[in-house]
Amino acid sequence: MPDHLGVRVVGEFRLDGADLATLRSRKARTLLKRLALAEGAVVSTDALADALWGDAPPADTAADLSVLVSRARALVGSKRLERREGGYALLADWCDRVELVALTREAIRRHAAGDVAGACVAAEAALALVRGPLLADEPDAEWSRSARTSTAAVVAEAHQIAAAASLAAGHVGDAAAHARSGLEHDPYDEIALRVLMNAHVVAGRPASALAAYAATRARLAEDLGVSPSPDTEALHQRILIGGPADEAPPRAATGTRELVGRAGEMEVLDAALARSVHAAQVVVVSGEPGIGKTTLLECWSRLARGRGVTVLSGRAERGVALTLQPVVDALSAHLSVTTGLGSSEGVSAPTLPGPGATADALHLGLFREIGATLRQLASPAGLVVIIDDAHDADPVTRAWIGHVLRRGAEHRLLIVAAVRDDSADSAIAASTSIRLEPFGIDAVTELVGADRAADLFERTGGNPLLLAELAADHDRADDGSVPATIRDAVGARLRRAGDAAVTLRAAAVIGPIVDLDLLAGVLAAPSLQILEHLDEGTRRSFLVERSGALVFRHELVRAAVAADTSATRRAWIHRQAARLLSERAEVHPVELARHAREGGDRVLAAHSLAEAADIARSRLDLAGAERLLDEAIGFHDSADARLRRSRIRMARSDLAGADTDAEQALAAGADSEALELRAWAARNRHDMESAIRLGTAGAAISTDSRTKASCLIAVAFAHRGNGDLRSTDEMLERASALSPPPSLGLSAWTGVLRVHQGRADDALAALEPLLGSEAGGGLQAFWVEHVLQMTAHAFGLVGRASDALLVLDRLGLELERRDSRVRYAGLTNTYRSWILRNLAVREAEDLARSGMELGGSPEIRAQCRLDLADSLFSFGRAADAIEHVAAARREMEVRWFHNRWRAEQRIGVLEARLHLSAGAPQQALDCAEQVAIEAEARDDARYATIARLLMVRALARLR
Repeated sequence: MPDHLGVRVVGEFRLDGADLATLRSRKARTLLKRLALAEGAVVSTDALADALWGDAPPADTAADLSVLVSRARALVGSKRLERREGGYALLADWCDRVELVALTREAIRRHAAGDVAGACVAAEAALALVRGPLLADEPDAEWSRSARTSTAAVVAEAHQIAAAASLAAGHVGDAAAHARSGLEHDPYDEIALRVLMNAHVVAGRPASALAAYAATRARLAEDLGVSPSPDTEALHQRILIGGPADEAPPRAATGTRELVGRAGEMEVLDAALARSVHAAQVVVVSGEPGIGKTTLLECWSRLARGRGVTVLSGRAERGVALTLQPVVDALSAHLSVTTGLGSSEGVSAPTLPGPGATADALHLGLFREIGATLRQLASPAGLVVIIDDAHDADPVTRAWIGHVLRRGAEHRLLIVAAVRDDSADSAIAASTSIRLEPFGIDAVTELVGADRAADLFERTGGNPLLLAELAADHDRADDGSVPATIRDAVGARLRRAGDAAVTLRAAAVIGPIVDLDLLAGVLAAPSLQILEHLDEGTRRSFLVERSGALVFRHELVRAAVAADTSATRRAWIHRQAARLLSERAEVHPVELARHAREGGDRVLAAHSLAEAADIARSRLDLAGAERLLDEAIGFHDSADARLRRSRIRMARSDLAGADTDAEQALAAGADSEALELRAWAARNRHDMESAIRLGTAGAAISTDSRTKASCLIAVAFAHRGNGDLRSTDEMLERASALSPPPSLGLSAWTGVLRVHQGRADDALAALEPLLGSEAGGGLQAFWVEHVLQMTAHAFGLVGRASDALLVLDRLGLELERRDSRVRYAGLTNTYRSWILRNLAVREAEDLARSGMELGGSPEIRAQCRLDLADSLFSFGRAADAIEHVAAARREMEVRWFHNRWRAEQRIGVLEARLHLSAGAPQQALDCAEQVAIEAEARDDARYATIARLLMVRALARLR
């Protein structure tokens, strides 16, 4: 029998403490579900039979029921499933439906009493239990209909009270989120609608409020044939005429008393805000731990909000720094919806660049997206983004701050970042700096009174946190034994917290933000009891309400509360937290990884870190993703983690590292996906034979159409690098038959091939629809650049010179945006030189010369030298052209490079033309014939035609 049995019916049926999957009898599971709804009460045998068999009971109902009870008892234990007079009862230690009702009632009570913070905590804890409708795996069961209806009503109440309490507390983002969730739960819930409308108005979004009203009004009319209630209509009318919201939280008056001892710092922040209306400002607030950085920012932000300023707040978390998380949290909290930056949905196939793209280029697009979102949120009074504990921020967050400051005219906002004095390694660019100093004796006197000021000032040195802790220890006799450290001061107060001390210590071990549902689960205690303990923690100033959540007042306070917890108990708490979090439908992977790591579950820690790496990858922080995967592999080396890191390394141009990871994954049991990665690594380092061999092997064994298609595309473009266009075409045809996702860029690669084949119209048909597209993922996402390059090439082939030049302009911008300019340096020169040469523009020669100097690859340098030779010959300087053709041959013989065949066939054509101009038709014929034979063999119609025309001219000269 399990030591602890928990029953979950709000959502699909689950048991905590017993593995329901081992109970293979569907009827036995239905029996447990029916008993669970009774919450420990007896369910008659008739009611059980009706739930199990309905109108078709077996011949011996009692015997069959007894068999099912025996099977269920084998899972939960005979003492948990008791036979009582007239029926059976399931005796569980905990039931989520009971907790849901109790927490919702407590939230309602607290809200009515004016305890909006407590109401928020209780309501959100109630909603955390909701995983779906009651017994979601029995949607049509008649025996659960009444319970399902009553549970849905409780869930609606929880949404309503969470929304109303959040709005009353001034957390409009949370209020809107809860109200929106309430409407999703019950589309006709006008209480939730009114809170949502009020929240939008308070947030300065009256249009959104009107849109929400219109949507619900239309639904009521269409589905029920009724209009909204008078209360809803009255609110709608007030919003239409620009009136105030019903339940707008009171705004702080501009004359609110300033923070003690920080008047000068408040003035500096006010001045920076005034300047930010014209150009972005960054203020860095620094100081030792406990000096009051967070308190300053909270006080000032309240005053700013009272003046109509939009204030967004986020906090960097210590430990694993997830990309842009403080910014994402700030945006998400304000918008009350996932911004797209914070979501991990779709991260399995994010946009990955080809080798050569730099981190700066990848981040630029993301920074622009953030900037566009912030501009929409700004109010006329200003926009502020606060990042607390910014010394723990990830490199991309710090890079974003620097980006905003460098482009101040584009971003009219104020960023305030709080950092510790000892965080020099996390320097943040700033336009203004504020260093907080300890309080002087006057400020201490104002805070604690003249009778204690001198003593406390001497003991604390004016540190506000230590001052507050020692001043709060007022119950101790003034015998000179006042604790000299925060740990001692906190410990003394904690011992007087009674039974709440155990809960507070566990909460402190779990982390700075209190998760009531998680804490109750870890301690296996009723949520209401835990809530009472948290109230005690708030009364004793261990906890405070911040941004709609209960948090420890300061990290030093949290650490001091947790200090007396033994290492063994810490590990146990973290293991329990990791287990509970892993069962949640949505959990932050970094948080789960932290608990798994501290609890000693290395496999779960590695899996969670890999999930966090996917989020970093979706935000294009490839360096951050690789760091997370490094840590994951350090905890538990697996084929999956190796494959993920191989993809990241491929995108970061670490082809050797990518190949090593894929090889290790192959050894660990991965098959076709590892071969796919190895094939692309070989192709990207121009080892064409290995790419063909590995890609062919991967395609042969893959059962996944996407992986098989990717292997075939890798093989195709290895053949293309060797000049075997027929095999390239064959491989692309095979890939096309698999209907691969657009992210693989098959249409783009087909268009590239058609250009090489001289089939310009077919190339444009494939390429033009892709102009402006962005790669959605895959190992070869650099097809975006190739689309522009080859579209310009195709336009040039059909004589559309102006269109070709316009596309080349776009290519230049794209290379700059993706920061691929070094890798593709000189690329646009060779195309422009070719197009202008065909128009007899002498600038073609200068473009070719600069392309030779800039060329980022042997292929581009060779093509630019041949462009120069072609230009010189076209403008009557055959001798100089011959010299450059010879130089091109010598340089090409130094080492092989992919697509060398393209330069070789150009040399053949140039030499044939030069021989003709020099009066050597036989040599011209020999050169042209060789080009024609090779071009026809590889299915290159353009060069085959050019060569045949040269042969005709040579033969005419020979007659």
